[in-house]
Amino acid sequence: MHKKLLYALGISALIVCVAFFLWPRPEHPSVESVDLASAEVDAENIAAAEIRTVKLSPPKIASAAIKVEAVKRRPLQPTCTLPGRLDYDQNRHVSIHSACEGILTDILVQPGNEVTRGQVVARISSPEVGQARSEVQSRLASLQLAVNEQKRNSEICSGVEELVALIRAGESPESLVTGLATETLGDYGRTLIEAYARKRSAIAIANGSREAADVGAIAGRIQTERERERQTADAALTSLMEQALFDVGQQCKQSTAAAEAAQREVDIALQRLNALLGPAAPVVTQASFSKVKKDTLSNVDLVSPIDGTVEERLLTATERVSIGVPIFTIADTSHLWAEADIRQSDWNAITVGLGQIVTITAPAIANTSFEGKVIVVGRRVNLATGAAPLVAQITSSDTRLRPGMFIRMTVPTAESRDVIAVPTKAVVVHENQTFVFVADSDAEFRRVDVATGEQQNEMTEITSGLQVGDQVVVEGVFKLKSEILLAGEEE
Repeated sequence: MHKKLLYALGISALIVCVAFFLWPRPEHPSVESVDLASAEVDAENIAAAEIRTVKLSPPKIASAAIKVEAVKRRPLQPTCTLPGRLDYDQNRHVSIHSACEGILTDILVQPGNEVTRGQVVARISSPEVGQARSEVQSRLASLQLAVNEQKRNSEICSGVEELVALIRAGESPESLVTGLATETLGDYGRTLIEAYARKRSAIAIANGSREAADVGAIAGRIQTERERERQTADAALTSLMEQALFDVGQQCKQSTAAAEAAQREVDIALQRLNALLGPAAPVVTQASFSKVKKDTLSNVDLVSPIDGTVEERLLTATERVSIGVPIFTIADTSHLWAEADIRQSDWNAITVGLGQIVTITAPAIANTSFEGKVIVVGRRVNLATGAAPLVAQITSSDTRLRPGMFIRMTVPTAESRDVIAVPTKAVVVHENQTFVFVADSDAEFRRVDVATGEQQNEMTEITSGLQVGDQVVVEGVFKLKSEILLAGEEE
């Protein structure tokens, strides 16, 4: 039994071995055949990679609107961009308020209205202003009285001085009366002329009896009395003249001082009135005050101190106005401030100074940039934000610029340098490779791989791949890119 089993197993093993050697097997590829297939695949890839030139037919050239520019060296300023916001120019942004209490009677402008400097925007009725104007009127009346008194005393002083000079010159009393008939002398003219006449009479009497006294025709005692009367009359006249000159001089000085004091009272009253009217109102003077009508003594005109636009109205007519409470906000929005923050990490990199020009863009206004002149480079870091302010002034009539708008400010970080640069729209990126198209002819365009550097003002620095003078496509680039990709797919 065992022998039969062993015999069967041997036969089975023999059959398996024969089958193994006789069964047909697939042939292994040779090394030569593998290399050939691999070469065919690489050839296809190389062929696809070599499609770097696009030749367009005339219709395609017309539809693509291709435009080329010669490559040039251009100045490039390394920059960084800071976030910020627009704000009113603080020198052209004012709140209109009253310097006195009263009732708002008239509103003459509305938000959005353009106003000019000095234009009346509202009117207030203020009893306090009415009292101030009444005070000015009273002080002006007192000043007029004082001036009249000063004028009269000055005329009397001049007349007395002239009369004394004529008396000392020996003019006759009759000629004095005739010559000074039109002069203002007050009581001094009559008193002095009478004293002068007595003196002349005493002199004439004394001189007339002197010869008679010498020959004994009259007593010596009588002549002595007449000489004494002459001396008394002369002394009396001298005293009267000196007293008259002193009196009129003092009166003249006193009236001048009184007029000056009255003028100061008028000035003080006008200053108080102007303070109540506000700093933007036209200054009231003595000359202009006389033009005020009696029925408008309490009126106060609120005027705009600048040219601008009414940004906001905060009160309505008939409301009570308190001192310092804003009624309007007026701003000149053709001048705005762009306020950016310089973080401490950027401080050392930024090289900007007062008066330097920076570029400002606003995401809300596409494809538009504005120039700003730096007016503030903050020295103090804000503890809350950890940044220092950088403020540039924008002067623009573009009404799309609004206070509060988010902006980006581009500021220099290094010195300007000359580089090869092309318009950013000429640069194409595909599968992480940057390239441009160079025109070899009017209809043939070649892809050129390039390495790029910094970007500024829609220009891109080319660090390798192009030379000055190369004709780079700057319009129709997308069309050329599409053509070269389609050609690659067809291959």
